[in-house]
Amino acid sequence: MKKYNIGIDVGTHSVGFAAIELDEQGIPCNILSAMSLIHDSGVDPDSNKSGITRLAVSGVARRTRRLYHRRKKRSIRLDKFLASLGWPVVPFEEYTDPFLPWTARAQLATRYIETKEVREEKLSIAIRHIANHRGWRNPYSKVSALYAPKGPSDNFEEIRAQLSKKLHVDIPSDLTVGQLISFAKVGEDRLRGGGKRKDKKKAPEDVKQTVISARLHQSDLAREINKICEVQRIDDSLRKELIDHVFAAESPKGAQAGRAGKDPLQPHLVRALKASDAFQRYRIAALIGNLRIRTEEEKHPLDVPQRQLVFDYLLNLPSSTVPSWVSVAEVLNIDRGRLVGTATMTDDGERAGARPPVHDTDRLLSSTTVKPLKLWWKSATSDQRVAMIKALSNAEVDDWDSEAGASVQAFFTTLSEEDQEKLDSVHLPIGRAAYSEDTLRRLTERMLQDGVDLYEARRVEFNVPADWTPPAPEVGEPVGNPAVDRVLKAVARWTAAAEREWGAPQRIVIEHVRSGFMSVAKARELERENEKRYKQNQKIVQKMHEKLGIENAVRREDIWRFQSVQRQNGCCAYCGKTITYFTAEMDHIVPQAGPGSSNIRENLVAVCHQCNLAKGNIPFATWASKCGISGVSLKEALDRTRDWNEDSGLSRPQFKKFVSAVQTRLRRTSFDEPLDNRSLESVAWMANELRARLAQEMKKHGTRVNVYRGELTHEARLASGISGKLQFIDGPGKSRLDRRHHAIDAAVISMTTPYVAEVLALRRNKKRAQYLAKQPPQWKEYEGDDTAHQIEWRKWKTRMYKLSELLESALLKDQIPVTSNLRLRPGNGRAHEDTIGALDKLRVGDALTPEQIDRAATEALWCALTYHPDYDEKEGLPADQNRRIRVHGTHLDASDTIEFFPGKPGKDGAGAVKVRGGFAKLTRFHHARIYRITTGKKPVYAMLRVYDHDLVRHRNTDVFSVELPPQTISMRQAEPKLRKALQEGTAEYLGWLTENDELVIDVSGFNTGQISTLRHTYGDISRWRVDGFNHRAKIRLRPLMMSAEGLCDDAPSDVKKLIDSTGWRAAVNVVFSSGEVSVIRRNTLGQERWFSKGHLPICWKVENDK
Repeated sequence: MKKYNIGIDVGTHSVGFAAIELDEQGIPCNILSAMSLIHDSGVDPDSNKSGITRLAVSGVARRTRRLYHRRKKRSIRLDKFLASLGWPVVPFEEYTDPFLPWTARAQLATRYIETKEVREEKLSIAIRHIANHRGWRNPYSKVSALYAPKGPSDNFEEIRAQLSKKLHVDIPSDLTVGQLISFAKVGEDRLRGGGKRKDKKKAPEDVKQTVISARLHQSDLAREINKICEVQRIDDSLRKELIDHVFAAESPKGAQAGRAGKDPLQPHLVRALKASDAFQRYRIAALIGNLRIRTEEEKHPLDVPQRQLVFDYLLNLPSSTVPSWVSVAEVLNIDRGRLVGTATMTDDGERAGARPPVHDTDRLLSSTTVKPLKLWWKSATSDQRVAMIKALSNAEVDDWDSEAGASVQAFFTTLSEEDQEKLDSVHLPIGRAAYSEDTLRRLTERMLQDGVDLYEARRVEFNVPADWTPPAPEVGEPVGNPAVDRVLKAVARWTAAAEREWGAPQRIVIEHVRSGFMSVAKARELERENEKRYKQNQKIVQKMHEKLGIENAVRREDIWRFQSVQRQNGCCAYCGKTITYFTAEMDHIVPQAGPGSSNIRENLVAVCHQCNLAKGNIPFATWASKCGISGVSLKEALDRTRDWNEDSGLSRPQFKKFVSAVQTRLRRTSFDEPLDNRSLESVAWMANELRARLAQEMKKHGTRVNVYRGELTHEARLASGISGKLQFIDGPGKSRLDRRHHAIDAAVISMTTPYVAEVLALRRNKKRAQYLAKQPPQWKEYEGDDTAHQIEWRKWKTRMYKLSELLESALLKDQIPVTSNLRLRPGNGRAHEDTIGALDKLRVGDALTPEQIDRAATEALWCALTYHPDYDEKEGLPADQNRRIRVHGTHLDASDTIEFFPGKPGKDGAGAVKVRGGFAKLTRFHHARIYRITTGKKPVYAMLRVYDHDLVRHRNTDVFSVELPPQTISMRQAEPKLRKALQEGTAEYLGWLTENDELVIDVSGFNTGQISTLRHTYGDISRWRVDGFNHRAKIRLRPLMMSAEGLCDDAPSDVKKLIDSTGWRAAVNVVFSSGEVSVIRRNTLGQERWFSKGHLPICWKVENDK
């Protein structure tokens, strides 16, 4: 077993891993593994621009399939029921009159039809037609409510009024839908389906307006069924059965209820919803238990009256009031600086952070835009509120049988259609708590009554051991956020593989960027905000150059000083004297205890030299009360902030919030807490969740796990000097072009200990403070405040020096791989495009070229045409008025119509599939098979692209070796030379490729075009990534180790195309004939896999004599 550390660098689309072996003194002696894993962050491949995830896209598709499936089943049940009544069930397609259903509905509601056969046939037509277009119903109302519907809906009245106005006739209000439609000009007027694409090209007066211009309600259609049954003398029991079958509905709510986890303290109970009242109260009580009041000597917890006071305040805080720790401190009648422990996390993963916990569910429903719900919530009992939360949650089954549930259902039935739609925008807190509602209530009561924290309350109430903690989920267990799930699965696989290979690590250190645990959509939103802020800062820099004549580089600290002077109207924030950019000094309103400073914008103001010198290192409010300088007082300082100018980069609400934060700081009389290792660790919930999972997994081995923010790694690279020593593709220093920098960062962070992290953070802090104060950069000499920190820092410097040598060697020897997961299961993304196109229609006896025949709409048609005796591989089929073929057992004559996918002669069209009377283009190749054809003097290489569509029936077999018949769309889209070779048996199957496969290609022989430019700019790039198969003879490749985010603006256009645009569209024959080409497959740890007992993908290569 090895002695080693693990480092993990989490990015938005990447995870860097490093396992560094240590000698007996803890000095790095070997790189066991260092790799960069690139992933898609869960984004659907067809939705990269919008950032929509696979989960969201598949959810829409799944719900649509379920909709069609249920509609079909409902239609079948209705048909069977009508047939059991003896009514004829004839498909609508067999009737020549397309408007017969509307005519039948009007007749049935108007007069009694004497002839039984005619009456029953028209009843069958009308009932099935209503079922196919059955309108909208409040999802919370039962079908039985339609037995006696009220009058016409507002939408029905709107349709009636529009039709009456158009025809200039008075249409009675008691008509049925069928009778109303009978007034329209059937065949001329468009009955339904407005907003068609073809209407956009027409003039407004030429567009046909729809008769049914609003969505009908099921009550309108139930009223029509009741009228028909009344006129046609159908008994009441049958009428109700018809309504039950037509308007039957299933609710997907509660489908996940059976999968909810169990309470670890009471295993017979289910974990509670986080939206529940029990959890919201528990969360407030648990986080209050972490609070401490700091005195000069120690920190002590809140006593029972203080806990109850804060609990009542937070629980009943009005929705219009923004919660803050300042207000909590005011409730306790202490200075905000004395209240500590606000960011401490409980062992079940709850953390308050910047704002104190409140009753989120109550605040949300008390201020919702659905006014009826808002009013109901305020007057509801506690039981009714519990029932409402379950009703609004998709995770719980509706309970309409209880008194509270019946009350909720009655409320929902009163909501209008608009209010029902607004309910979809009501998002309660999601997820489940660690415990059941009963456990939460008992723990909350124990914490408040006994004045203990969660740990002690759990031990006393449930008599658990002192070291008991809630069981954390498995490291790779999904949380429902696709981007986070990618990271969890990757970390779980890699750490498990490392443990199997080398034993348990001594330490696991995780570093993540701010967007590392965000969805792509949120990460892009953050990028836009950063870009906006950057542009605003550039404008300020330009303004500084113009107004102040500054020519040197402008730092962020200089921008802050300039903004502060402008904001403060050129006045000292403390005494009001005039200051300028050149005379102003930046001061911390509230100093930090110990070394370092709180370098946040709301804690920094521009002041004159006299005030800065006199104030020194004490809080402003304390100094102002006794300094004696004219103009210096808390009241005057607060008054000045009310006259400040708004920052150009902030909105008015943002600026008001900023000023309020400054005023809070001015009132403070206590110091900020000193920096320690706890304050350095990440506050991101998911980062700490990952830490907790890994810590529990590695607890038995004694492995320590820490999580830090990405800025710490940046400081470590600078402090160790490692950045300047490593040679990336584009030169020394930090590189975003070279994707291996993720692995380098992981290796750097793996050496970080808590003491080193503290020193790095304080160095960064001192650097900012010294730049702000225009002091010499003495932070570079800082190595810690005490001997222990200084010794650890010097050891770290030694370790980093040795690590830099190992990393430099690994980079030079190309031993740091960049890899991506391969999707080998059929069904990656959507099966075909959404747009349905029209098929070309020809006659059996027409002349058909081989290209046209290859575009036959079905495999059976292709077989029928190619197996015909007159078929010629070069000429196709000649015109023949006597030709007959058989497709699926049906004989077709020369005059019969057959269907083809459209395409242009001589062009390689996209594959397609026949769908719903038309065709849709296929969008996904599962893999490509590489063949060597040896019929000529030199071997020729060709590629067979295999569509996902052709593998659906083979998903339970080896899809890479399954034989594809010549009629499959994959074979029909292949090159003629390959099809011929496969038919003759002269094509040798070498191996397969799929997207994200790694290819090693010797590019020294490519001396022209894009590759020549790339070689001239960055040298020979041998590792390439397969990025698609857009042409039957070409593959699209991109440099594996290069990322578009690191491209310079002045990079050659050919290089930009290769990395961020069209890529290298390389001919298969050219690539595989160029020399030795290797296809590299790797295991979880990044090691090449050349054989596998478990039948996993392995490497393969092609060798040629140049």
